This record gives sequence, structure tokens and C-alpha cells, in this order.
Amino acid sequence: MFICLGFSLISLVLSFRFKDVYEVQKSEQQKISLTLKEYGKDLKSSFKFILKSKRLKAYILFQVVFYSLICIFDTYNENLLIDLGVPEEQFSMIFAVLTFIGGISISLKKTIEKKFRNRTLSFISLIYIGAAIFVGVISSYSVDKLVIPMILIMYTIQKISTSIWYILEYKYLNNFTTEKERNKITFTYEFIGGISASIFSILGGLLLNILNVKNAVLMVGLVGTIAIVLVLDYMRSRFGLKPEEYRKEDVDLEYKEKVIK
Repeated sequence: MFICLGFSLISLVLSFRFKDVYEVQKSEQQKISLTLKEYGKDLKSSFKFILKSKRLKAYILFQVVFYSLICIFDTYNENLLIDLGVPEEQFSMIFAVLTFIGGISISLKKTIEKKFRNRTLSFISLIYIGAAIFVGVISSYSVDKLVIPMILIMYTIQKISTSIWYILEYKYLNNFTTEKERNKITFTYEFIGGISASIFSILGGLLLNILNVKNAVLMVGLVGTIAIVLVLDYMRSRFGLKPEEYRKEDVDLEYKEKVIK
């Protein structure tokens, strides 16, 4: 608690040292009702654009599946270590080290993108789910603590995959967008992803009432593999194309708004 308080205070002090890059032009204060109305209008227009844009629809579908799996496995991974009898003090150290490794692994982003190009998302998602399935298999067939090092290696692979994904997702989302469009699309993207991940996390938690965590990891991993393969196949002709291969309405929100009007 004291360590968290200390970092929070440091962050607070640093936040007061930020300066605006561009000169801020103060506008007249609007009523809350008008502000909410504008947010609603932006949300509505971005939803219409996403539903009619094959590129963004495919990308958000990928996010819904992959991010939901990440949220489920984050919970399962912790429960599995508890079931294997990992002491509390080691438990904290393990996830601290994994977070540190995840931060360092961001440097691999360019290398992975250069090697896999438009298959980068396929590589990241499949290697993440593959590691989860391996964890489910070895923990289901062996209760010996000797499997813990192998499980931790798989956790490391998953952490590296998610760290790179969190960097890449906004890069891909913001491609072909202007500053004005970016805020609308990002808000809608987060809105859909957050709700979907919450729903699937609840379902993943309910699954633990039927199966133990080891079998739940294996089942979700297998179902997740089928789901992600279907999504990646759907994305093949809609995402990761060359700029000239996209339709105008797939990448231009303002063009879509003009068509709707």
C-alpha cells in the first residue's frame, strides 16, 4: 500500500509538470446536455462508419475475441498458480518479473512486424493461445510442482505477446485516420472492446463453477483457437491490405458521413 501510494504521489507531481505542445484556445463553456449530445452524435456516426467499413469491422472483431481471451486467461493464470501451491510472496514476484519482461519485449515489435508483416496479428494471437493450451495440457496431466517452470515459460510467452499487441493495436487502429476521426473511432473501439471483454470474462468465471481451472484453461484455449482462426480467415481479404486496395468508404470517416448525409 505504501509503495502504491508513493508511485501515485510521484505520478501526481509529474502530471503538474506537463506543458501543452500547442497553444490552447479556450472556448466558451457548454452545457452538460449539449456536450452529451455531441458525444452521442459522434458515437452514432462512428458506429455507422465501423458497421459499413469492412476493414474496421474485421479489426474490431479480432479485438473482441483476442482481448476477451487475454482477460479470461489473466484470471485463470493467477488461479492456476494458487492451485499449484505457489506461496503468496513468490506469486507477487512472478507477476512483477513477467511485467518487467513484457516491458523489455516491446523492443521486439519492429523485428516481428518486419518478419511477419500482414501476418503479425496471426503470429501474436496464435502463439498466445498456443501457450495457453500447452499450460492447460501439462497442468491437467501432471500435478507435480516440476511443471511450474514450464508454465512460467508459457506465461512469459503470453506476456510478450500481449505487450506487443497493446502497442500495435492503436497503430493499426489509427492508420488512415485524421486527428478528428481518431478520437471518434478510438472511443467506439474501446467501448465495444470493454463491454465484450466484460461479458466474456463473466462467462469465463462461470465456467469455473463447472470445471477446475486446469480444464477451463484447456477448454477456453481450444475454443479460442477455433474462434481466432475463423476471425483471421475473415480478416484476410479485409485487413492488412495495401492502401490502394481499400475502398474509400473503408478508411475515410468523413467520406462516409458525406455519403450518409
